[in-house]
Amino acid sequence: MKIEQLEQVVKIAELSSISLAAENLFISQPNLSLSIKKLETELGYMIFERTNKGVEVTPMGQNFIDFARIILLQFRQLQHLGAYTAKRDQLSFSMAHMHYRYINHAAAELFNRHQNQDFRMEVYEGIRDHVVDMVEHRLCEVGLIGMYSHYHKMTLKQLETKGLQYFRLCSSPVSVIVGPGSPLFQAPQEKQEITLPEISEMPIVIFKEMELGPYTSVLDVLGLDSQASRIVVSERSTMGDLLDKVNAYSVTTTNQIAYQNTDYYPSMRHFRLKDTSITSEIGWIKRSDTMPSAISLEFLQILSSYFTVVNGILPI
Repeated sequence: MKIEQLEQVVKIAELSSISLAAENLFISQPNLSLSIKKLETELGYMIFERTNKGVEVTPMGQNFIDFARIILLQFRQLQHLGAYTAKRDQLSFSMAHMHYRYINHAAAELFNRHQNQDFRMEVYEGIRDHVVDMVEHRLCEVGLIGMYSHYHKMTLKQLETKGLQYFRLCSSPVSVIVGPGSPLFQAPQEKQEITLPEISEMPIVIFKEMELGPYTSVLDVLGLDSQASRIVVSERSTMGDLLDKVNAYSVTTTNQIAYQNTDYYPSMRHFRLKDTSITSEIGWIKRSDTMPSAISLEFLQILSSYFTVVNGILPI
């Protein structure tokens, strides 16, 4: 097994296509296919299932890819270890989050405050499990994750077994987002809530992880699992692009206040989902055996301010 093969597997999973991955990696498709075939033979199980529409990750393959991502990040850190060691006095901060754009705003504000102090900042994005893994394996100091209340206790137990602590930043009603592709986008601005009947016939855009593990029950609990038509994405930016053109909607754990007065995605409308039995929340995680640094606490203070309204104006 080679590092190059790990990179190849991760790229194929990201693009769901061997041919596109070959283009991105600047190798021929036959050579890439052969490399993956040799790796699967070495492992003794299939990473990908080949279909007429491309490739799909097998359950065992998903486990392999999750570990491969961590190994690749650690490998890149080892490559730069000498440069990092030479700057031991350098102010540094690292965090990972679930594609929340306003978190990048907070990171930008933190960097602007310290950019004249030889400041190094690392920001990573990924699905919940990837964020958790990065904090667990010390690749990031803190992680920002979202969750729904009905699997809150289970998630805390999972984090505890990994030696992680969770701290809630905010809790709010589950929200629905739509783009210009939906007639709801043209609703009067005073409309702040939306009901299940209003979206029951619309397709839904969801993240892949909502079809995996404990997250599969979210749509069922919300009464939204009856939609036959759906679009499954891996990136929040992709979701935004699709909602801009398609008469569809998505559900989110993001606090509504954090959407306001920012350029989060200016072409989106955000509504509270009315009469639901669960809530959503955002929080941060760290390793139980470490104390947060002063710079990470400063970042969390900036982020926390995004969920507070002062005299009707958001401090963003």
